[in-house]
Amino acid sequence: MQTSAAPGPSRLRLLRDYSKIRRNLVAYLAGLAEEYGDVVHLPLRWPTYMLRDPADIKHILVTNYANYHKTGGLKAGKELFGDGLVTSEIPLHPRQRRLIQPVFHRRTIAGFADVMTETTRRRTDQWKDGGTVDLGVELMQITLAIVGQVLFGVDLTRDAQHIGNAFLRSQLEITRAQHGLPLPKVFRAPGRLRYRRALRSIDDYVFGLIAERRARSSPSRDLLALLLASRGEDGRPMDDRLVRDESVTALMAGHETVSNSLVWTFYLLAQHPEAGQRVVDELHRVTDARLPTVADIASLQYTGMVFAESLRLYPPAWTLARRVLQPDLLPSGLLLPADSEVLLSQYVCHRNARYFPDPERFDPERFDPGIESDLPQFAYFPFGGGPRYCVGEPFAQMEAILLIATILQQHELELQPGQDIVPQALISMRPRNGIRMRVRRR
Repeated sequence: MQTSAAPGPSRLRLLRDYSKIRRNLVAYLAGLAEEYGDVVHLPLRWPTYMLRDPADIKHILVTNYANYHKTGGLKAGKELFGDGLVTSEIPLHPRQRRLIQPVFHRRTIAGFADVMTETTRRRTDQWKDGGTVDLGVELMQITLAIVGQVLFGVDLTRDAQHIGNAFLRSQLEITRAQHGLPLPKVFRAPGRLRYRRALRSIDDYVFGLIAERRARSSPSRDLLALLLASRGEDGRPMDDRLVRDESVTALMAGHETVSNSLVWTFYLLAQHPEAGQRVVDELHRVTDARLPTVADIASLQYTGMVFAESLRLYPPAWTLARRVLQPDLLPSGLLLPADSEVLLSQYVCHRNARYFPDPERFDPERFDPGIESDLPQFAYFPFGGGPRYCVGEPFAQMEAILLIATILQQHELELQPGQDIVPQALISMRPRNGIRMRVRRR
């Protein structure tokens, strides 16, 4: 039956629950899905429907994707991302995607493996045996250094903390502006000023990279070189603003999502030492104490299962938000009105007990190749789907497995007691207060 009616909380309830929402938004949304089912109506600024049925999700992301434009944090952060790949729409998006995709082809990224492992080893060799580290900060600096070298041909080691902090400040202010109360301008001014300063730091750095590369005569084969060498249908080169937008998008996606996914993975392994020991045993068997290589990834099967389960429980890209252009009937029978919005939350969908029994339990065996194939498409979608499927997925998967292997070969990571570890749902989901680990050399 066609209907646009759906169960959900009232505005009054959302106001009463505001403190819970602020403390842990993703857990609150997961609770609503458990209470109301696969369709939850949220009475927000626009009629909003949180969807959990895999058939509905496939319809939106694949079957009728052109009827759904991006909204949410990525659109709220238009000044940060510009017309980069994560925010652009038809006709720019498919054109830019075709241009960028060769950089992330599996044959191309295989050449990045040594940079990933050697950069990680150099950084982790500085960790003091028995000391503590803020794992998020460490992994952010490692992944930024890797992205700088393989995609932009520059050493970001010295500037990693400065650039990483600017991206984090931008995310914080975008999220506050998107979800905050409609305050008068005078109260919004401090946050706006922090956002402008962060943007200026990012712009100064990226435009500097572009200018330096344009002045360089030696050829390169990285992402920046590809963007600068591209020509439009009129034969003109891509303007610096669009090069900047794609570069910022690659910098953000290339370090933020991978570093956050790894923080959550090591957090889960520290809580489940038996799984951690299985990873270490597999590493010893496959690599025999040498640095892992791209050829080892296929043999690191259990390590891959651990990472897949981490992406299920703590997906860095925790939701996809879309604006409905024209009325659309979903497979579930829900009629979406024009100008309504939909939330497709990976965090929520990955906790659907219909497909993941005892969903809060950490169980890498769920992703045993023989079992995983039984999942319906879009019950699990950490990298999105359809024409907007994450172009960097092969890069992220390879980097994550190699970094897990490189770190756990040499170090045991132990949770520092007494921490309040809660997900913070920015554009990417991170631990709100970081995660501190005690490091012990093996």
